[in-house]
Amino acid sequence: MTVHQDSMFYIPGADPGITQWKVETLQLVNWGGFSGHASVSFSPTSTLLSGASGTGKSTLLDAYIAVMMDSSVPFNGASNDATVGRARSADQRSLLSYLRGKQDIGRDSATGELADQVLRGQNSATWGAIALTFIDDRQRRYTVARLYYVPRSAVRDSDLVRKMCTIDGAIDLRALERFAADKFDRRSVTAALPNLTMHDSYSAFSQAFFTRLGIGVGGDGARALRLLARIQAGHQVTSVNDLYTAMVLELPGTYAAADAALEHFGDLEDAHTAMATEEAKARALEPIPELNDTREAELAQARLIDGFGIHLMSGDSPFGLWKLTYEEQLLETAETTNRIQHGEARTDKAVAQNRRIELTGRKTHLEADLGGNEANATIIGLERAVEQLGQDRAAAQSRRETFDANTRRLHLELSEESDFADAQTAARAFLEGCDDAAKVARDERDAIRDEAREPLGLKGELLEEQRSLSGRAGRMDPKLHAIRMQIAEEADIEAELLPFVGELIDIKADHRGWRKAIETTLFGLARVMLVDANQLDHVSKIIDPLRLRGRISFEGVDLTATARPRTRQPDRISGKLEYKDSPFTAWVQNRLTADNTDALCVESPEGLRGPGLRVTASGQTRSGTSGAHGERGAPDVIGFTNTERLAEIAEDLEKIEKILTRHDQKLADADRKIDALAEDRMAHRHVLAVARFRDIDPDGIDNDIRSKQQLREDILKADDTLRKLRTDLEGVEQELGEADKAYYRADTRMAELDDAWSELVERKDAVSGAIDRINARQAVTLTNEQKSYLNTEFAEVATADDLNGFTIGVKRLEKRLATSAEEARAKAQRATQSLETIFRHYQQTWNDPNLSDSVDDYPSYRKILDGILTTGLHKRREEWTRRLTDWSGQDLVPLAGAFGNAIDEIIDRLTPINNILAGLPFGARRDRLKIELRVLNRDDITTFKRELNALARLNVDGMTDRHVQAAFARLQEFMKQIRPEGRGKNTRDYFLDVRKHINVTAVAYDAEGRERATFDRIGGKSGGEAQELVAFIVGAALRFQLGDDENVRPRYAPVFLDEGFVKADSEFTGRSVDAWKGLGFQLIIGAPFDKFTSLEPHADRVLLMVKSPKGYSSVNAIEPVPQIPARQNSDDEGPA
Repeated sequence: MTVHQDSMFYIPGADPGITQWKVETLQLVNWGGFSGHASVSFSPTSTLLSGASGTGKSTLLDAYIAVMMDSSVPFNGASNDATVGRARSADQRSLLSYLRGKQDIGRDSATGELADQVLRGQNSATWGAIALTFIDDRQRRYTVARLYYVPRSAVRDSDLVRKMCTIDGAIDLRALERFAADKFDRRSVTAALPNLTMHDSYSAFSQAFFTRLGIGVGGDGARALRLLARIQAGHQVTSVNDLYTAMVLELPGTYAAADAALEHFGDLEDAHTAMATEEAKARALEPIPELNDTREAELAQARLIDGFGIHLMSGDSPFGLWKLTYEEQLLETAETTNRIQHGEARTDKAVAQNRRIELTGRKTHLEADLGGNEANATIIGLERAVEQLGQDRAAAQSRRETFDANTRRLHLELSEESDFADAQTAARAFLEGCDDAAKVARDERDAIRDEAREPLGLKGELLEEQRSLSGRAGRMDPKLHAIRMQIAEEADIEAELLPFVGELIDIKADHRGWRKAIETTLFGLARVMLVDANQLDHVSKIIDPLRLRGRISFEGVDLTATARPRTRQPDRISGKLEYKDSPFTAWVQNRLTADNTDALCVESPEGLRGPGLRVTASGQTRSGTSGAHGERGAPDVIGFTNTERLAEIAEDLEKIEKILTRHDQKLADADRKIDALAEDRMAHRHVLAVARFRDIDPDGIDNDIRSKQQLREDILKADDTLRKLRTDLEGVEQELGEADKAYYRADTRMAELDDAWSELVERKDAVSGAIDRINARQAVTLTNEQKSYLNTEFAEVATADDLNGFTIGVKRLEKRLATSAEEARAKAQRATQSLETIFRHYQQTWNDPNLSDSVDDYPSYRKILDGILTTGLHKRREEWTRRLTDWSGQDLVPLAGAFGNAIDEIIDRLTPINNILAGLPFGARRDRLKIELRVLNRDDITTFKRELNALARLNVDGMTDRHVQAAFARLQEFMKQIRPEGRGKNTRDYFLDVRKHINVTAVAYDAEGRERATFDRIGGKSGGEAQELVAFIVGAALRFQLGDDENVRPRYAPVFLDEGFVKADSEFTGRSVDAWKGLGFQLIIGAPFDKFTSLEPHADRVLLMVKSPKGYSSVNAIEPVPQIPARQNSDDEGPA
């Protein structure tokens, strides 16, 4: 240490007004590689702990963590690459692995399974202990210890028995071994060691040593320990901002405010969910009262109707009793009505009888007066004649209508007798020549029929050929095909093995013009049926007794023969053919290429001259001087397929159909002519059937009637007395006729009423007897309700007081009641289905194991609905709305304020840290370091805070429910951003961690306060420069956290650095160590062996870790090399 540096720091043992605690010794019992008891002493200023990798440096430093820190602090950050705040896991070093001295993992030789290889506790229980003894300036000692009992069955840290102890003074852990078997029973230990206190919780344990050691005086001891843990972990940082925010700043208060808001908002959401659930349940169950009322009413209706017994086939029923009772009432009313009507009819009859007597007398007197008048006799004769003529006219009119209908086709106009005579003369003339005309017409019709025979026959042949060809290949003559099929069936040979020559050849497409020549030349050969020579005798034997449908030529063929090598020339028949692949093809080719068969095809008759068989395209053949020409009248048969022939047949059939259509029209005309002659003959015969014209002349008879009526009128006009007498007589006769009608009508009515009375009495007696019988048995009753219901229903289908329609009305009523019952049951079933559908939906949405979806549970569902409605959903919604407003003010306002407070707290924390840094020379130029902070302006953060402030002022009073729900949805979306799960998992830290909303830099100022350098990135510095910068910033922060920012030195001095200077060179290592010392801290540095030389000059005590081949560790103290003060160049600069 240089002289000027020595003057800057305190003098050991000096008392500047505070008591400083330093760690004096660390005791270990059964910890890691240390088996049994081990004790390590530390320098009050700086101790270097070094050794080769794996010798146990981190084991000692982890012992410090195990004693002082909470279980959430992971062991050995350098070895585990752990992060502060994460609980120790199975993948990290653990208490159990340290206490058993785990070395490695190997395979158990007995079981073959992987197992830990440990130094102790493999098959037995063990124990362990760690103790840190601190000493202050007045040589007072205070010990913090942890005791552990490790059962044999322990597999995780939670299986251990752990004790937390503080001792006022020092202790030798070996004295506790005797208590291990009893798992360090509190009473036994404290009885033996009165200065030892056991604590039940880490909180009580830590608070005890916080208070005694001065950790966090005026602050929070837990924060100070967390910072110490971060320092010991020695994580790499790349910037001043990361260093400060990660290692110095604690979790901001925004998290607690957000969690409080989330907790209360969760209650609000739960209330909203519950309220929404109740509303949804109410909506779902709202229809059930009406549905149940409908169901009950319809079931009651069905039960009421079923109770009538309308479907009972035998026995008495309420409906039967109602019928009898109702019918009895109708019969009583009918009897009364009958007697009243009978009396009225009797009176009407008497009145009519008196009127008849009176009018008969008057008629007698008038007839006597008319009897002496001669003109009256004449009028009577005329009247009788008119009456007879009227009858004659009616008969003539009927006969004339029949006559006109029978002779309408003759178009006769008969108005006079002469017209009728001419018509009869014409009829006689027609009938005389009618037979000859009919014969001529029939002959013409027969001639037309004869013309149609030929096309009809041809049509039949074509249709038969078409049917035959449609079911097979080739175009062979259907008659020959039929014979072939008969032979094949009888000989039990497949038809394909009996081919015709014509089916095995076809005309090439470019030689179709020679078909007629080829068909003519090969006419006979093409129609030869070929038979396997081996089957020839068999076929001959089979067909010999048969009566075949025609004659057929056949030939046996040697199927083993091969075709002769002969060129088929295109100008000969054989060269114009294609040959089907078959067993017979060789024979066909040999036969067709023979000289007597293979004709030469010539273009003109001139070409027929010459030797050999020759043929023209038209089919004329000649061989030498012999020739032939003309039509054979047979269809073409050569070809593999019949498509072309079927097309020809279709074309021929179309032509024949046109010919036959014309024949049919001519035949229809001839038939109509014959029918017309027959109808004319019948009409003329009707003309001759009338004897005289008057028999069909109603108009002539009308003239006679009018003449006699006129004569009668003339006589009456001439005799006034006669006219008056006849008029009076006509009036009396008319009145007498009316009186007779009235008399007989009343008499008939009385008889009818008497008959009806008898029926009524008999019917009533039967009905009353049936009612008496039912009442006497008392098996059936008819209630007033049933009677009223049936009366009402009956009035809907019948006239209530109509006895005659009663039986029909009852049938209609029975049908109506049956229909009503079915409809009621159907409606009840639909209501039941609707209820159960609602209940099923309810169960699917809000499953209640105490309920089913059966309608039997309606009372329970109704109780739920009534319970919801009784509680008052509207009031609950109003209360929830009020709570929403209160929550936004009570929770969001503090959250909004927490952001500003968190920033202010960070800024406030800078002041004491900067005050500490102001007293420490930094770098070679002895500048002063200052931490500066800048708040970042980010649009999304600004938007977030603006939304937070807006929601914090939210007041939903007076809003409609729709707007309230929209506001709540807005709140939910906002709160999702800060939830620790869901969408907020990605945004919570971004918005709440105000440490991310700022940027921290370190600025170096010279003695005049001028800015010399700004430090932002650490990653670009050398290892030593970085460590020096870290030491200044973190050391100052640690002083603040320990609560010693206003003191010359910290009350709690120990700082453990595990591999903290791995990148430091000797110069910057020295500055870093001097910085920590200058801040008043006691350093215990764990460093790898390759960094020993750079750190050793700055350590006042050096401890070397070694490990035996068996894995046991030990600590050896070595003398440090004195530090040689380095000469400082005035031009040296601090970290850039």
